[in-house]
Amino acid sequence: MKTATRTIQLDARLNGPLGSANGGFASGMIAETLGGTASVRLIRRIPLERPLEVGMDADAGFATVTDFNHQLVAKVQRVDPFTMIPPVQPSFADAEVARASSPLQGARHLLSKCVVCGSERRDGLAVTPGPLENRSDVLAAPFVPVDRDTTDGVVHPGAVWGALDCPSYPAQALLDRRLGLLGTLTAHRNRDVLLGERLVAVGWTVQRHGRSTQTASALLDGRGDVVASARAVWVELRHQWLVRLVGRLA
Repeated sequence: MKTATRTIQLDARLNGPLGSANGGFASGMIAETLGGTASVRLIRRIPLERPLEVGMDADAGFATVTDFNHQLVAKVQRVDPFTMIPPVQPSFADAEVARASSPLQGARHLLSKCVVCGSERRDGLAVTPGPLENRSDVLAAPFVPVDRDTTDGVVHPGAVWGALDCPSYPAQALLDRRLGLLGTLTAHRNRDVLLGERLVAVGWTVQRHGRSTQTASALLDGRGDVVASARAVWVELRHQWLVRLVGRLA
């Protein structure tokens, strides 16, 4: 058995809910320790600006992530490459219309300042998903990477995972304004994502079991090819009235 330990840390900019990391960015950075194509199960909130220790079993393709208090915050498993094909292929213009109509636009909520979908962020990805005009069960948003999320013209893996994260949110839950948390994100990049590409992020529901919903998402290029895709599991919170109260106070 070949084991190794690595330390990673997420910048304060990369928040989801205030005070903790965006699940997609965190999962993408964690997945890179095992080569990039992996499944990340989030167990506790991922802290920002604090060291995370990744203990890897390279032979088994498995790793655990602990925080500065030595608490387990995530588990990651290497998986085989895969591609999720969306049920529709919205154009960039379709995605812009969907983003403009998103229930997240102009509303105060717990993710108003999320680095990926927060409509109040001016230094985020601006991937605020909304329902397509002719398919309300499918979410979409444009994604045009900028300098701050790239190195030598290539988009950071964490940003790619982030762009796959928020659009994978269950469409019906978004329309009903019900809050859920990301439980697991599994992603694969078919190729590097490049600075300035005009991509479409699209997400759809695969199956629902009680409060748990399996979803998928993909990034499409101008030809409609899948650049990267993901499978996700979201878990709806039990006490939605408390979520609404906190949102009003945020």
